[in-house]
Amino acid sequence: MLKRNGKRRRGLGSIAQDIVTGKCCLAGVIVCGLLFARPVSAQTDFQHRFKSAFPSNADSCASCHSLPELGGSSKVMVTRVQLAAAGPPSNSLVLHLSRQSEAATGDSTRGERLTLSLIGDGYIEAIDEGDIRAAQKQQHLASNGRIAGTIVRAPVLESRRSETAIGKFGWKGQHSSLASACADSMLNELGVPNRLYPAQGTVRNDDDLALTRIVAFVRLLPPPERDRDLAGTEDAVRGEKIFSQIGCSLCHVPTMTTLPSGTAINGGTYRIPEQVGNKEIHPYSDFLLHDVGTGDGILQAATSQFIDPATANRFRTPPLWGLRYRVWLMHDGKAVTLHQAIMRHAGEASDVVAKYEKLTPKERHELDQFLNSL
Repeated sequence: MLKRNGKRRRGLGSIAQDIVTGKCCLAGVIVCGLLFARPVSAQTDFQHRFKSAFPSNADSCASCHSLPELGGSSKVMVTRVQLAAAGPPSNSLVLHLSRQSEAATGDSTRGERLTLSLIGDGYIEAIDEGDIRAAQKQQHLASNGRIAGTIVRAPVLESRRSETAIGKFGWKGQHSSLASACADSMLNELGVPNRLYPAQGTVRNDDDLALTRIVAFVRLLPPPERDRDLAGTEDAVRGEKIFSQIGCSLCHVPTMTTLPSGTAINGGTYRIPEQVGNKEIHPYSDFLLHDVGTGDGILQAATSQFIDPATANRFRTPPLWGLRYRVWLMHDGKAVTLHQAIMRHAGEASDVVAKYEKLTPKERHELDQFLNSL
């Protein structure tokens, strides 16, 4: 899924794996803008079992992000609760597995959220925002306005200048940077306060250092590669054309590019490293929010100031790279086959689904072969 100058290159993740497994030794390696004398620390902290200070869903990042490898997805579900409010719309809450007694009572709405894969997120963080805006314009023109993805602005929590950027992470696109996203998960999933989400607890220095290393580890993870054998078959090649012809690629955009190496992003707090910069990647997402008929009324933002009621029934288009490793699909995991996932699409995707329903059994098989190669 990663190319440069038309040639396959060894992914940064494989290099990092050699480092952490001892196949090679580098002293003072600059990785993702951070100095790592011992790169193994990043993976160790991702697997580290934290002592929760608040209610939690797990005790380590790896508890949920483990398939097909460390940093991936899993079938672990998280329940979010939207409390009914008489005043301004409020942020939803996590119903933690470790403390079910905190369950909301009275008028509330619940929604399930499937664990998202982090593999390739370091490249998503570096995407040229111009590509996202171009995808938004293209889908609007191609569908006569029926498909209208929404750009979400999200805070860069680590920026001292209170900057915002396009939200690319989370089911609601609620985070624009990996530091912000990882810090949110650290508090709300692991129950560990940190410098970006201090909560009411005292931030422990070791936990804050762990956050830095976890972010660095995630940035090391290269995009998942396609199944090259399957991708090269006639069925998969034809299936990719069908994917485009019926309109799937309007939202699941095949190709985007990362900004040049050295570019400062996230409010100037992070410079894109050479391994990530100026790459053609294939995430199969537009990173926009869409209403495809599966909305559950749940609001979610990095902070309460960024709550937007218009997003209640919209979801970010999930990247399809690495799709072949997933058994549970959609935001709530209720689809377990590709056909089920496609047929659950409605709303903005109604015309695309109508075209899918007209495909012959052979064409559907070819489309499946393409999707199973991702």
